Amino acid sequence: MGHLSLISCQPAPGRQTIIDANYYPQIDPFGKFPTLCPYGGSHSIKLGNQDTSKRAESISYTFTVPEGANKYSITFYYAVVIQNPPHLNFQQPRFTVKTYNLTDNTFITCSSFDFIASDTLSQSGFKHSDTILNKRRPATVYYKDWAPATINLQGCAGKQVKLEFATNDCTLGGHFGYAYLDVAEDCSSPITGNSYCSTQTSMALTAPGGYGSYKWYTPDLSQLVHVGQVYNISPPPEDGTKYAVIMEPFEGYGCRETLYTIVNENKAAFTFKTADSLFGCEKTGVDLTLPSVTAGSSSDLQLSYFTDMYGLNYLYKPQKILTSGTYYIKAVNREGCISVQPVNVVVANPDITVVDPPSVTYPVTVDLSSTFTHENNTVYEYLKDAAATNMVADYQHIAHSGTYYIKGINKSGCITVKPVNVTVFPPPPPVVKAANTFTPNNDGINDYFSLTITGFGSFGSVRIYNRYGQLTFESKSQDILWDGKFKGVPAATGTYYWIFEGTNTYYNTKVTESGFITLLR
Repeated sequence: MGHLSLISCQPAPGRQTIIDANYYPQIDPFGKFPTLCPYGGSHSIKLGNQDTSKRAESISYTFTVPEGANKYSITFYYAVVIQNPPHLNFQQPRFTVKTYNLTDNTFITCSSFDFIASDTLSQSGFKHSDTILNKRRPATVYYKDWAPATINLQGCAGKQVKLEFATNDCTLGGHFGYAYLDVAEDCSSPITGNSYCSTQTSMALTAPGGYGSYKWYTPDLSQLVHVGQVYNISPPPEDGTKYAVIMEPFEGYGCRETLYTIVNENKAAFTFKTADSLFGCEKTGVDLTLPSVTAGSSSDLQLSYFTDMYGLNYLYKPQKILTSGTYYIKAVNREGCISVQPVNVVVANPDITVVDPPSVTYPVTVDLSSTFTHENNTVYEYLKDAAATNMVADYQHIAHSGTYYIKGINKSGCITVKPVNVTVFPPPPPVVKAANTFTPNNDGINDYFSLTITGFGSFGSVRIYNRYGQLTFESKSQDILWDGKFKGVPAATGTYYWIFEGTNTYYNTKVTESGFITLLR
């Protein structure tokens, strides 16, 4: 069998680490939970580390139960990360908690447990970690997120009690185990939520965590009224109503416990309101802690945030919710009245699924707004660049090939920009034609020199020169034609040279054509 030797020493850096709220805003690399206990403490302790050095660490907490405190409990919070190698049981990494009654020199078995690395850890609330370790998937790493464990010390008034926590690596030196701890003393009943304000329409009794099953009864244990850690009662029962809860531990981790509580009605005013729905963007998310979320509520409320309606699963980052879903805000006033309200969170940028349009040939054009399905409450813009700065003038009649961009802005101000590829085959270039001869003899036939433009081209000007290079005629309008005269006098019979300038209206480029015309009389 293995042998474990512990020596008393000062905290060793990296092995017994004090985690302060001001200096350790960190997340455990395997469990992805905060290293600082989220249940209100300003300090936590990390016991052990992920080094594999055949080491063990222990820390104890000694206190005296107050005189006359016949109903007394202490709650500690813990989170565990542990590897599960294929070793013998006594060689495995482990985390243990032991409770001693020092006054009577006795070991309190029902308040002690021992988590030994094995495949059965999942039955005790452990989960498998998907963190990459040493460039391989660590199939043997398990973790347990922060969880409370309540030790019922009823009957220990005036006695000294010690809690002892220990972690150790595997004894062969290849695998690790470590834990995080926080301790809170509470001389009240470990059952919470037993005080309600007269304005509440429901209340929830919550038994301490860390047990396998819960059954609620009438105080004489004759009638089962509910099964589960949280007993939601609507409407609240009469003031002074009593309940009992029997808590069965996970197999091998403690003893059966029976607790009693009395429901108390408080006449204090209690108003707690939350927004029905909140909307946010994918990068910035939603901040549940903003005052606007609980506007209209009483001013003396202590708020906390959870992922379940019973307030059992703590929400670690309520300031930045990046996943849509229903979250819960728990409010507690000075008198201890509790209310939990849901808030629906929608985190979404506009969904733009673009289908590139089929290719077309000009003068057929493409309508960018027909390339995707439009969402309600979303405004769309059509742009020429990915930076979304250059707007398209006529997005319904795209005449040129290229990559364009569709920008969607929803009512939360969230933005999505998606590209759309457009292919428009260009038309053939414009064709400029003129007759070879014309006869300006006023017989009504071929009396004028004219040009014809077919295709996508526009008239700019035409100039006509005689054989000496002298400008004989010029027009900047297709409607003004040469009648065969020069300075009002009929020009001589002969060959003339014409030059046309215009514009290709598809490409918006210059077009120049030329030719000869013979004037006959």
